[in-house]
Amino acid sequence: MLDKGNGRVWLVKIPKHLMVRWAAIDTEDVHLASIRVYKNAVGPSGRSPRIFLFLPPDPNDPTPRDPSLPTFAPDAAFIPSGEGTMQVDRYELEMVNEDVENQLVVAERPKDPGPSGSNSASYNPRARTTILTGRIKHECNLRPLFNESYRQQMRERTRKYNTPRRQILMIEEAGVSRGGINRLSSGVNSGSFANMIKSKPKPAKGTFERMARMPRNQLLDLLFTLFREQPRWSIKPLRERTQQPEAYLKEVLTAIASLNRSGEYNGMWELNDVFAKEGMKAENVPGPSSIPEGDVGMDDYDEDDDEDDDMEEVS
Repeated sequence: MLDKGNGRVWLVKIPKHLMVRWAAIDTEDVHLASIRVYKNAVGPSGRSPRIFLFLPPDPNDPTPRDPSLPTFAPDAAFIPSGEGTMQVDRYELEMVNEDVENQLVVAERPKDPGPSGSNSASYNPRARTTILTGRIKHECNLRPLFNESYRQQMRERTRKYNTPRRQILMIEEAGVSRGGINRLSSGVNSGSFANMIKSKPKPAKGTFERMARMPRNQLLDLLFTLFREQPRWSIKPLRERTQQPEAYLKEVLTAIASLNRSGEYNGMWELNDVFAKEGMKAENVPGPSSIPEGDVGMDDYDEDDDEDDDMEEVS
């Protein structure tokens, strides 16, 4: 039903810590939680019914479980929260908007390669087809149930985040001798005090690579050759093939090609129609490539100086 676009979807905002726990599950068809609807109960906002969400309990917890709570199979997905995060097992689903209008849920799927198949030269594996999945009917917020367990975890989290990470340590308590204190005062970091200060790790060498610019006309000829191999390129493979700085490569590309900013070939460069002809070279591109490189010498103005010498001053 959802694939036809007629499904009624609930838009639920869930806490981040719960999303992290659910995202850690890679297995399909796993019981994540149970939802109960109490039709006659009235919530704090005065609305009825009340909707609760229960997570599977810890199977290693010996505490007896309330028989009125939902039961879970042994293979239910219990995901313990990380260290310092909240371990909440009960939530309340609060209805924010019962009748949402003009909100849709869409999805993307790989585009059908067509009769030619995925081996065709025109096939783009990045092409996607947008489909309508459903229409949002209700908007809800999922919040932890404010019980004694939740209060205790909130107090523990507050205490942890209010504890400074760096504690003040007295030199006398660190076991530094008088000689170590004298060396410290002279700027020498050694002895027991050296372990109290952690030096910042140096960045790894070789992570930054410089690329030398080639002449503009040579780069244009190389780009024409690459575009004859295939009509469209993204910037990353072009940079790998040309071994040029990205800023310089984009500057030259804008003179002969255009960037597709939407549609099937979004993010790919394509030659302009005027340069898509066979046998196109750098000399056919107007711009800085047609201006001779190098500085203009003073010898270029000798002719003007000779003309000034032939002129006579008349008083």
